[in-house]
Amino acid sequence: MFFGKCNLPVSDKSQFTLPSNYLDALGGTAFLTQGFDQNLLLMPKSAFESLYSKVRSTSISDPLARLLSRLFLGGASELAVEKTGSIELPGNLCKYAGISTELIVVGQGEYLEIWSPEHWQGQVNRLNDFNATTHQFEKFDISLT
Repeated sequence: MFFGKCNLPVSDKSQFTLPSNYLDALGGTAFLTQGFDQNLLLMPKSAFESLYSKVRSTSISDPLARLLSRLFLGGASELAVEKTGSIELPGNLCKYAGISTELIVVGQGEYLEIWSPEHWQGQVNRLNDFNATTHQFEKFDISLT
C-alpha cells in the first residue's frame, strides 16, 4: 500500500529516486500516466491492468469514454524501476504535469500521485479550507464501523 508524502529532486535527465518504502509495492516495472488534476499517476502493473479493464469495458461509441481512454492510455508509459529506485520521467508527462527540478509524491493506496510543487500547493490550499472540505466530504460514508 502507498501512503505518505515526500518531496524529491528531479535531475537534469528528468530522473528521480523513489524512497525504498515504495519500491517493494511498485515492483520492477511501473506504469505512469496522466492524472485528472494536471498530475501524474504512478502504479504497479496490477493496478494499471485493473484500471485498464474498467476503461476497456466502456463503449467506444461514447465520446466521454473515448476521452477517458485517450487520457489514461494515450499518455501512458511503461517504466523500468531500477533497484535503487531511480525512475526516468518521459518529457511529455513532465510537461503535462509542470515538473522540472522538484516533484512531490503522494501515496494513494494502490498508486502514487506525482505533482509539481506549484500544482500540489493548489491541492493543499483546497484541503486547508476546512469549512469547504467538511461539507464536501459529508457525502462519503466514512466511518470506522
